[in-house]
Amino acid sequence: MRWSRRDVLVLGGLALVGAAGASPSLAQAPRLGGTLTVRGWDPPMFDPMLTTAYRVHVPLSLTHSRLVKHKAGPSVVPGTFTIEGDLAESWTQPNDTTYVFKLRKGIRWHPKPPVNGRELTSADVKYTIERFLSVKGNPSAYMLRAVDRVETPDP
Repeated sequence: MRWSRRDVLVLGGLALVGAAGASPSLAQAPRLGGTLTVRGWDPPMFDPMLTTAYRVHVPLSLTHSRLVKHKAGPSVVPGTFTIEGDLAESWTQPNDTTYVFKLRKGIRWHPKPPVNGRELTSADVKYTIERFLSVKGNPSAYMLRAVDRVETPDP
């Protein structure tokens, strides 16, 4: 039996229509909770300050936020590294050695002890930067060695 191009297109179209009718709707409402399964490996630890291993940083990139991050997506020109806010709503550089970050409102920790869902504060950011610089074994600490101090004039 010979198939014409038209036969193949008609059968392909019917298959798509049938598959669309049999598959669940893609516009389902999101559900809270559940388990995120990442294909690949189990990280050997969950402290990003103690390793540069991709096996730690890739899974944690799905759950940890940063002050700023590289912009991603289809609108980004390859080879450009535009910075956008993540936890920071905005930032200024009043002089060569000072950065002032304004944190987004409404950023909350997970609802588990000891943070119990409280809102992120500048003290949390200060703690993280100071820990980054002082934790023994951090192979990336050199990146922030130039930081003289972190001040938190308000939450």
